[in-house]
Amino acid sequence: MSIRKAATVYGLLFAYYIFLLVPIVWLMLSSFLTTSGLYSGELIPSIDEYTIANYERVLGDGLFQQYFLNSVIVAAATTLLTLVVAIPAAYSVSRFEYPGRDYVIIGLISSQMLPLVLVLLPLFTIMFRLNLVDSLMGLVIGHTVGALPFAVWLLKGFFDGIPEALDDAAMMDGCNRIQIMYKIIVPLSIPGIAVSAFYAFIASWNDYLFVSILSQSSGTRTLPMGLQLFQTANQVDWGAVTAAAVVTMIPVLLLFAFVQSWLVEGLSNTGTKGS
Repeated sequence: MSIRKAATVYGLLFAYYIFLLVPIVWLMLSSFLTTSGLYSGELIPSIDEYTIANYERVLGDGLFQQYFLNSVIVAAATTLLTLVVAIPAAYSVSRFEYPGRDYVIIGLISSQMLPLVLVLLPLFTIMFRLNLVDSLMGLVIGHTVGALPFAVWLLKGFFDGIPEALDDAAMMDGCNRIQIMYKIIVPLSIPGIAVSAFYAFIASWNDYLFVSILSQSSGTRTLPMGLQLFQTANQVDWGAVTAAAVVTMIPVLLLFAFVQSWLVEGLSNTGTKGS
């Protein structure tokens, strides 16, 4: 690569990352500003305008604490339930031939083309009949329904890349299909499982649409709705809103750092599976 081409590539990458990071940096800086500092119009407000009062208000709000706990419970349960269902489902689609198998695959892909708002009414009707409206379990089921198609499709791709000869060898050693799946296929598919888990967690953590329909009390609301705590019909406390947004981002960033290292380890192990 020539110097000019390298400079162009790295320059474009630098501009791209600046474009991504500027809103995040602005959000984090704004979360420490007083109301006067936020409305001052200055690009870099004076040091006197910075405060931690916004975080004190957000973290000290009892309802926000409840919403945070609800988000953790719902997102973690959604991730677990998604993996419990998606792993055997993807394994069956990858390894077995049965009538309608191709239609299952087409259905998984096609479901990603439809907006989630189309399933709101039937989902609410089902949850209402099961008495799961305004419950954390109802949110978990709703989020799992949204995350499953992508998780199954992704895991199927990873399972397809594992030679079926490993299954045959394990069966000759006395393993049944369930043992093969969890003792051989799953360890070799850690990257796909990590991505599926991360996707399910993020989809649940950031969801506002399902929560706004299925949650009808403060006991079941999650963080996306918690941002409304700091605004009224006539006024918005932007300092508290930005602080709450930063607090909402922190678990996602920590999880991403954890999953990223897990993916690297899983990919390095997978690279030696054929040796």
